[in-house]
Amino acid sequence: MIRHIALKEILNNLYSFKFIVVTLLMVVTMIMSLFIMYNDYQLRMENYEILRPSSKEPVAIVPPTPLSIFVRGLDETIGRSYLVRFAGQIEVGSGQQAVNIVFRLFTSPDWMYIVKVIMSLCALLFSFNMVNGEKEAKTLGLVLSNSISRPTLIIGKWIGGFASFIVPFILIFLSGALVILISPHVHFAGEQWVKLLLFFVSSVVYLAFFYSLGLFLSSVTHSQASAIVLALFLWALTVFVVPNLGNTLARQFVKIQSVQQLELIRNRTWIKAVFEAITARRRGDKSASFDNAMRSINNENDKLIADYRTRFNTLVALSKNITRISPAAAFTYLSTDVAGTGIIEEQRVKDAVIQYKDMVWNKPTDSDGNVVGDFPPFSYQRRSLEDILAKEGFANLLVLTLFALLSFTAAYVVFLRYDVR
Repeated sequence: MIRHIALKEILNNLYSFKFIVVTLLMVVTMIMSLFIMYNDYQLRMENYEILRPSSKEPVAIVPPTPLSIFVRGLDETIGRSYLVRFAGQIEVGSGQQAVNIVFRLFTSPDWMYIVKVIMSLCALLFSFNMVNGEKEAKTLGLVLSNSISRPTLIIGKWIGGFASFIVPFILIFLSGALVILISPHVHFAGEQWVKLLLFFVSSVVYLAFFYSLGLFLSSVTHSQASAIVLALFLWALTVFVVPNLGNTLARQFVKIQSVQQLELIRNRTWIKAVFEAITARRRGDKSASFDNAMRSINNENDKLIADYRTRFNTLVALSKNITRISPAAAFTYLSTDVAGTGIIEEQRVKDAVIQYKDMVWNKPTDSDGNVVGDFPPFSYQRRSLEDILAKEGFANLLVLTLFALLSFTAAYVVFLRYDVR
């Protein structure tokens, strides 16, 4: 009986106007996204090839990952170039930043953004009238007056409705992945395909939550107008309000200096150390030297950066814990971590840059303050899938799954008590 109900729901959706609109929206947005992000990735790769240093340059730079085509995240920041200069100072270059300057004004239109914002809204619009719509049409009472039980009906409607929504998404996703596979300019390693598969699974679970949420709202209201208002309110709260409010709230508990303040302190440390060295030499203190001043500057900078990063990591951890109550935030953290474009990846890159600086900072410098000599190449490996799941990935996936199960359970329980009259 569940199969018959599901097939009936699929057929009803296939002939509905909302199915045509949602499917066209999926096709247009996901294809345009793939085109834009693919070209953006190619430009960033070209920039990387130009900026890639020789053995005479103490520069650390990380190539963009092909997974950034689907989940751009912080790959722009991760792909910056870092130049080691006088006294161990690290100068942040433009790297692969702002290849497309429009991204400064608007969010990058990658697939993660489309799923998180556009597809989640479509899932709600697909299911907000599944129960109350039939009640208004006077068909729900007739169906339940037969031998069909309420559990059978709600499960069948969920399966059929979600299948008719998610199948076009799956087909478009697989087609886009195939296009990238056959592209001569993008090279995926074996594990990257597994990561892409995990991103796909998390997208389906995330959309299942919003679809079940729409079904729940349809089962607690008696008119479609009420359900759509509640659906839009909860969608905006989940996708936009809670993640941004959580980040703001976290800043109230963790005090941290701004980047501008950090630079001012570093410049003051540099000027103070050099001035003290010059003054000591003028007094005839032979023990004072610029080498000692450089070590002093390097040590003070290390302490300053260590303190700043400790506070920053605390802020990030607290912000994640607060915003994770939103499935949109959990989906964002999981997607960016899996793609190697998340916050943890950026932190690891900066750790690697500091380690590289410790290897090369005490080389001779020229008159412009540039470190000169032969330098080992900077190497960096993005996290493996095993490490991602062991750290936070599995927890975020579990949060998403629990949200999806809870929303379906709520819809199921409420429908059992729904007044069909």
